[in-house]
Amino acid sequence: MIAHAENDWDVPYAHSEVLFGAFLEPYLPEMSVPQNGGTLSAEDWEQFKIQSEARSVRRNDIVQRKELRNFGTVEEFEAGGRKVVFVKTLAGGHDYLGVQEGVQDMIRTSFGLV
Repeated sequence: MIAHAENDWDVPYAHSEVLFGAFLEPYLPEMSVPQNGGTLSAEDWEQFKIQSEARSVRRNDIVQRKELRNFGTVEEFEAGGRKVVFVKTLAGGHDYLGVQEGVQDMIRTSFGLV
């Protein structure tokens, strides 16, 4: 489980989004970017758009996303025998996420803890 608050001013929540993406990466189609000095031809650009769309479709197939009103969002997927859950709360700051109402419940329900 990755948990982060949007109002964490010490560590931006984008860091946790990148971490979740790293766990997801092996299950997405590859992206190949031509190594031609940074300039993409029209053909390269079209290939990039096709690959990008394929990744987006696959991500939407794998990742379940829930918006929880006045709480935040939960994204999760299961692959390779592993369940990965990313909880992004609206509040909790840097030091109080663990006691933020609902976070402990999310841990319990996500992993079947009684």
